[in-house]
Amino acid sequence: MNLTPSQLDKFARGECNDAELAEIAAWLQDGEATAIPAAPGDGEAIWRKIEARRRPVRRIFLRRAITAAAAIVLGAAAFYGIQYLKTPKELTVRLAAGKTTRIVLPDSSVVFLQGPSVLRYPQRFGDGERTVYLTGTGAFEVNGDAHSPFTVVSGKVKTTALGTSFEVRAPEGSQDVKVWLRYGKVVVTRERDSMYLKPGDAVGYAGAARTVERAAPEAYRAGVLYFNRAGLEEVMTKLENYYNIHIVADSALYSRKWEVTGEFAREDPAFVIRNIAFIADVQYRMTGDSLWLLPPTAPGEP
Repeated sequence: MNLTPSQLDKFARGECNDAELAEIAAWLQDGEATAIPAAPGDGEAIWRKIEARRRPVRRIFLRRAITAAAAIVLGAAAFYGIQYLKTPKELTVRLAAGKTTRIVLPDSSVVFLQGPSVLRYPQRFGDGERTVYLTGTGAFEVNGDAHSPFTVVSGKVKTTALGTSFEVRAPEGSQDVKVWLRYGKVVVTRERDSMYLKPGDAVGYAGAARTVERAAPEAYRAGVLYFNRAGLEEVMTKLENYYNIHIVADSALYSRKWEVTGEFAREDPAFVIRNIAFIADVQYRMTGDSLWLLPPTAPGEP
């Protein structure tokens, strides 16, 4: 089903009856929103934006929708080449070649796994450490926690971060490992050799050799552009790296609290920017490879 902006406005004002609330819940569950500028995966962000202006009791509809969607995903896993193996303290995900999936870890960090891959992680992270084991390819979106570093172990290579976005490639049967940093800061360690990466850096290990290079924008586009309650700096950095554009934000935007959530897989930049502008309630101007982010009432380009 589709909703119109006028229906969402009515919902935001708290004027919907029970039947209309049921329609809103159904819309959030089926994920179709062609009548308004929303992308798949944006339901949570749109809900939070509306939630600030409505009666909080109605959030239960989204929670039920998410629970139902999770049950469907788990039930369909076998059809998409995914195996979940459970032990008393650890989960193992085996993903077949040519398949991709998203895994939410116990700390709400997210892994976009690309097959063939194997990911092992505990059912619950202990105090002061978050460690997972990867063979294959995974893009990690790590929730920040200054007291609990997040480490991905791939053979002899360890990639450690506090809260950041990076990708690890460690093919099965090979000692070669490559790490790309999208956002934030990580330290990559192999035995006694350690180094910090800056956004856009890639380090590769092949045998005894180590190489460091700047990752081309195309390397990022192979993965998913993902935001989870992201602030302005994270949004700007990821968009610049992903689409190789230059972004300038009006100074007034830095004092606002940004919470952008969305998931985009190889989407056109105009589509992504339009959706983010809607979620964050900002205006924008795009000229060539430059993007200006402006307050809602700004009259034009700076």
